[in-house]
Amino acid sequence: SLFAGYAFVIGVTTAFITSIYSWRLVFKTFHGKYNNTMSFEKVHESGPVMIVPLLLLAVGAIFSGYVFHEIFIGENTQFWGKAIFFLKQTAHGHPPLWLMILIPTLVISAIPLSFILFLKRKDIVEGFVNNNKPFYNFLVKKWYFDELYDLIFVKTFRSIGTFLWQRGDVKTIDAYGPDGVARVVKNLSDRASSVQSGYLYHYATVILIGVILIVSFLIII
Repeated sequence: SLFAGYAFVIGVTTAFITSIYSWRLVFKTFHGKYNNTMSFEKVHESGPVMIVPLLLLAVGAIFSGYVFHEIFIGENTQFWGKAIFFLKQTAHGHPPLWLMILIPTLVISAIPLSFILFLKRKDIVEGFVNNNKPFYNFLVKKWYFDELYDLIFVKTFRSIGTFLWQRGDVKTIDAYGPDGVARVVKNLSDRASSVQSGYLYHYATVILIGVILIVSFLIII
């Protein structure tokens, strides 16, 4: 079918490109220019804290497969039970010979191609990049997925959160809730404490005013 052919082409192309950038990584790491300015004078081997656990892991990795081979994947093992099974309707035969030749050929051909492009003739890649800046930036920016995600989701929800925090929490809930009540109580306390001046005539005046209010209330009633 059309989609099967498309998927096949994409898979083969992906294998070829994967081999190219894998060998690019190898060539740049071990044969490229060293760009780090760090001094190697302080570089040292790992101490026993790291070496001993690695040795134990290495021993387990080497011998565990030999020791537990029969238990896990032996011919008569029942360890996996029915967890692994094959459906006859999904089984298929061996791939054609040309396909088994094509994939390794593409993967191996990526080695000299990467060597030429990233070590011997860097000008080819640089020229391609300079002549296709928009396309290059589009790929470097990962199709701008991060920028779109940041614009649509991150900045939007951050703006909503900031609005709710400033307008809802700080200026509404806190202002008229706990902080507002505390502020009113403090103001009333400050005003009430100002009456406690320590002067006798102030106390006498307050008592007199209180008596007048009580008598007036009783007369009115």
